[in-house]
Amino acid sequence: MSHPAAYRVDSRMIPPVVLAMFAGAALIGIEGITRRGLLLLMLLIPFYYLGAEVLARQVTVGDEGITIRKLLWTVRLEWRHIETLDAVRTGHKVFLILLPFEGRPTFVTNTLKPFNDLTRQVLERVPESRISPKARELLEGAPSKIGPVIQAWIVCLVLAGCAVGRLAGYG
Repeated sequence: MSHPAAYRVDSRMIPPVVLAMFAGAALIGIEGITRRGLLLLMLLIPFYYLGAEVLARQVTVGDEGITIRKLLWTVRLEWRHIETLDAVRTGHKVFLILLPFEGRPTFVTNTLKPFNDLTRQVLERVPESRISPKARELLEGAPSKIGPVIQAWIVCLVLAGCAVGRLAGYG
């Protein structure tokens, strides 16, 4: 019996996400309780949810099954309850699709690190007859995903730039 392996979002995403959340909070604080401040808060609420979801995301693979944790929900699938393991690739994004006998499909993306180890662990545990041939092909050697890291830094720079500009008297 082996120890469960835990996979989290690429650690390179954590600094820009946290800094962007602080920059957004600073911008809201600078604006204060004004119409503009409330509008900004309303616009940034989905961003804060997404940031918290990214930071909370975790997948744990164990001998009995897989657990996918996100901010407000957790899904636990036992290997014997997975009807089909499939995968889809769009550009550099790869989706691992776990379809249980009952319930909705669960998706895991290659923004988790190390994704190739995660997929190897899953492929070893799901019965061969339940793995689609396309999934095996797509999951072996799935590409690394740098796009979300770049996007997180862009958001961080934009929000920090807005906060600095506002402090400097612009806007």
